[in-house]
Amino acid sequence: MELQTKVKLPNPDFTIDHQHSLLSIGSCFSENIGRKFNYFKFNIQVNPFGQQYNPLSVAAGIERLLRNKEYTNSDLIFHNELYHSFDHHSDFSSANEVDALQHINQAFRKSAHALLHANYLFLTFGTAHYFEHIESSKIVSNCHKFPSKTFHQKLATPNEIVDALNTALFVLMEVNPKLKVIFTVSPVRYFAFGHFENSLSKAHLFTSIGELIATNAAFSYFPAYEIILDELRDYRFYAEDMIHPNAIAIEYVWNKLAECYFDSNTIGINKEIEDIQKIIHHRPRNENSIAHQKLLDNCKLKIDALKHKHNIDFRHSL
Repeated sequence: MELQTKVKLPNPDFTIDHQHSLLSIGSCFSENIGRKFNYFKFNIQVNPFGQQYNPLSVAAGIERLLRNKEYTNSDLIFHNELYHSFDHHSDFSSANEVDALQHINQAFRKSAHALLHANYLFLTFGTAHYFEHIESSKIVSNCHKFPSKTFHQKLATPNEIVDALNTALFVLMEVNPKLKVIFTVSPVRYFAFGHFENSLSKAHLFTSIGELIATNAAFSYFPAYEIILDELRDYRFYAEDMIHPNAIAIEYVWNKLAECYFDSNTIGINKEIEDIQKIIHHRPRNENSIAHQKLLDNCKLKIDALKHKHNIDFRHSL
């Protein structure tokens, strides 16, 4: 008896391995999958602006990275005793203006370089709803708890989304023609505007992505949204808020992604890395015991072997 509606995975004509350069931009779901890539020591930069939920902000971020225009004091706003950037998540905010800029530009420089050399770009969109700062007419990635009267709330149309992404990605593909772009839609439901409004927003995202992948062979779609909502149609796979996928669900999607994009060699390397990670994160009762020190010595040998054979770096892990 089949107790799930299985989602058919894509059959891409490429594979992803540890020698490739990756960049992931988008929502909190993008960040969760990015952490999995990091855990398995892939060469990836994750969310240079922090979590971004709407595709218009993502497109604007890509354009700014391509222009290599770093942030200055004039890009910051001061509110509730913190310096913020409307382009960035509050993770980049700071009570010290210099610290905020340093954090922002450090991530920016790494990702601007990564974008020009990336083999794969993951773009994850959460909602087509966005906020426009009334005074500057700027589309913001984060409102930073400014009063609601400071913004116009809008719903991007599929045409607006396609136009914005086509503009950004056309330039990107010109400077990095080897790049492949993998779109996903976050399974997180955004109920701030209502249930119907969430469904309408997701429909705009799907329509836009459908148009984009139909026009460029370098664009494709990974069905993270469908895997969560169809194969894991049970609240035991959600966090306490009953909206965000929990660790079990993220692991499930990661395994599906691995099945889709990794070959047997990469899966084997991941198994070796996971064995090492378990040792690194193990907390023994006696760190000075002979048995534990022997385990660490053996772990170092495995790390050296991976470094020599596959150029996988575990620096500062032990």
